[in-house]
Amino acid sequence: MKIKEFLRLVRIEHGIMFAAAVFIGEIIAGKIPGIQILVLSLLIPLFSEMGAFALNDYLDIGADKANKRKERPLVAGTISPGFALWFSILSLLFSTIISYFISLPIFILTLFLNVLAVAYNMKLKDLPLAGNTYIAFTMGIPFIFGNLVVSDFLFAPNIILFFLGFLAGLGREIVKSVEDMHGDQIARGSNTLPILIGEKPSVLIAGFLYLIFIPISYLPFFIGLNGTIIPYALITAGNLIVLYSIWFITRKKYGEARKLTLIAFLFGLTGYLLSTSFFSLGL
Repeated sequence: MKIKEFLRLVRIEHGIMFAAAVFIGEIIAGKIPGIQILVLSLLIPLFSEMGAFALNDYLDIGADKANKRKERPLVAGTISPGFALWFSILSLLFSTIISYFISLPIFILTLFLNVLAVAYNMKLKDLPLAGNTYIAFTMGIPFIFGNLVVSDFLFAPNIILFFLGFLAGLGREIVKSVEDMHGDQIARGSNTLPILIGEKPSVLIAGFLYLIFIPISYLPFFIGLNGTIIPYALITAGNLIVLYSIWFITRKKYGEARKLTLIAFLFGLTGYLLSTSFFSLGL
């Protein structure tokens, strides 16, 4: 098994972004925890994400084959389904166990999220909007998770960032549901939003969510984050990429659109990270 194929299975880029969001949430809440708590708090989202994606590919082999997702390691045969299943189980267990050593609220939240991950992969993703809403929730919750690692008080910028993550995640997942309509219906008998209301209305909803996301993305600078030149530039660059992805959606290039939004979110996370008091450069 090649490392590249393993990283593709677990979508490591998502795990890194989730960990970065947790770190941002911690800084916004007032402090960086001690090294042991910090490492544990970053490993939890990483392993939860890897376990969830490995389970997703294990349960979706049939749908991925129907959708001709040849880039998926299980479809390509470069990783065995058995490995994906066991890695998923061990990753989700590991993230749950280590969360206990941070605090009881973090343990309960991690357990809840991991149970939801299993429920999503087994059933929620086949229901209209339920699966999309779950993924959107996971895009926003790392900021709240990081906040709760260091403080019981929820800070306003983290609440706004949660909402932004939710909006972006919901739009992105609706686009994914449109992209996967054929295989989801044939292999899983899904009744996702595009299957229920059609491709065009679903795409319009996704585009609308992206358009709402763009102006709200500047709101954290007015309620606590340092709106200096570099963070503003990065957020703006990310928003321009989001607009460009909408053009791809109108061209029915859904895979390309989703890749673009991932790049846009990376720009956004970097901008928010540099706008926190710990990293602010005053530029």
